[in-house]
Amino acid sequence: MLRLTVTPNLRDLIIFNQLNLMHELPMRGPFDVIFCRNVVIYFDKETQRDLFRRFARLQRPGDVLFLGHSESMFKVSDAYTLVGRTIYRRNES
Repeated sequence: MLRLTVTPNLRDLIIFNQLNLMHELPMRGPFDVIFCRNVVIYFDKETQRDLFRRFARLQRPGDVLFLGHSESMFKVSDAYTLVGRTIYRRNES
């Protein structure tokens, strides 16, 4: 297992909290990158659409969303374009 240590200045900027993706997101953004790996496969398509809509509101065009290898936005959201195997870039609004 890879173990990293960060400087106290960086560590103080990091916040870990539980987040229920079924509820409104408490963050305001914008976020350059969102990592949501191996979660949305458990949601139905309508819930996925809603979640990706909420993610898109937190990002600017060009920002990046990472999904898991078994996840896809095919026929779910047009807010993002696939740019890598699991990497999506936020489209212009």
